[in-house]
Amino acid sequence: MARKLLFLVVLAGTLPTSVIWRDSAQAVETASGSVGWTHFRGGEACGVFRGGEDIPPVLAPDKQLVWKVGLLGRGPSSPIVVNGQVVVTAATGYRQDELHILSFAAESGRKNWHVRIFATGSTVCNPFGGVAASTPASDGRFIVALFSSNDLVCLDCQGRPRWMRPLGWERPLLRNDVGMASSPLIVGDVVVVQAESLLDAVIFGIDLKNGRTLWQKDRTKEAMWSSPVPLRLHSNQEGTTDARGVLPPVGVLVQSREDFEVLDPRTGTTIASYGHWCDTISSAAVWGRLVVLPAAGIHALEWASQPPTLRLLWISDRLNCGNTSPVVWNNRVYLVKSPNILVCADAVDGRILRQIRMRGSYWASPVIVGRHLYAVNYEGTVFVFRLDEDGLPERVGEWDLESGVLASPAVDGTGLYFRTHRWLYKFAFTPP
Repeated sequence: MARKLLFLVVLAGTLPTSVIWRDSAQAVETASGSVGWTHFRGGEACGVFRGGEDIPPVLAPDKQLVWKVGLLGRGPSSPIVVNGQVVVTAATGYRQDELHILSFAAESGRKNWHVRIFATGSTVCNPFGGVAASTPASDGRFIVALFSSNDLVCLDCQGRPRWMRPLGWERPLLRNDVGMASSPLIVGDVVVVQAESLLDAVIFGIDLKNGRTLWQKDRTKEAMWSSPVPLRLHSNQEGTTDARGVLPPVGVLVQSREDFEVLDPRTGTTIASYGHWCDTISSAAVWGRLVVLPAAGIHALEWASQPPTLRLLWISDRLNCGNTSPVVWNNRVYLVKSPNILVCADAVDGRILRQIRMRGSYWASPVIVGRHLYAVNYEGTVFVFRLDEDGLPERVGEWDLESGVLASPAVDGTGLYFRTHRWLYKFAFTPP
């Protein structure tokens, strides 16, 4: 019988305490170094699973369904996969003020643990989405979960609470009427949280070990729901210094309604910037030195480390992402253009190479696994595309989940994970 444990967590700084409930069905063994899809849109936040091109597609869902488990409440947040477990968030209650973090065994779907907290900030949001809007993040040791109430929670991979920050309590104006949705990013020992609204806007750099603020950067007071994205700043062959000192190995790309910046995750200082306003929902994607920025179309930028610069390559206003984020793979840019068109463009010059009509409305971003691209609409139809030697997509199948898909899929070496309002699914990469 599951044990229910009560934790009193003292928050970092001079803050009140918060009650955290943990429902633990069993302990989880953490495999050293065994991590998977650890952030929104994967470990590199680019929507591509780098697991080899020979991974079989999911084309027969009735035969490839491994498990399906019910969720306590709704939420647009995507699942992550870390150390053999699938972690997802949800919110329940009349005001969606009961916040849940749940872990399931990736192999069997059996529940590992369940942590429940109570929101300290505003839970006002668009009911189409929900308070559990931000995707969790992990570095393989710890898991951080952020909610629209701006409550930030850190657990270890066994579900034991480490610390909590009620950012909405600290900054009460950090809220908007449709909810917050930017997902946290872990870079080294720093948790980067982008929280921007009409009345207050800030980016935090928070110590992963203890939850204390390392830096914070006030931003222009405008609503923003896109998520920070990691950018590798130099290869092993490149120099790592500029006139301002040593560059970190990884920078953080952040969007705003004024410009696009590369931040140093250690200090929050701006390393480079591109002076153009950005889309507010879809997030940038990176492939090597290529940065694809959604901005009423696509701005393709090239990163150069000496001196640190984001150089414009091309702009296309025909590549409008809408609510989803683009994917970049092997010199091709893929995106879902409104209302429901999959577009493949040349990453060299932005030329549209192929467009394929789908159906439905889209909030979940597409993912690429091996040589297949998966796009799932809100109505629950999964479209499967084979990418040929030139990266051009060809539709090879479609199948249905239940409706209510706002979350982007997650991936590991064994299968695809989908989240709807009510269910979490796993489909295996095995020949049907």
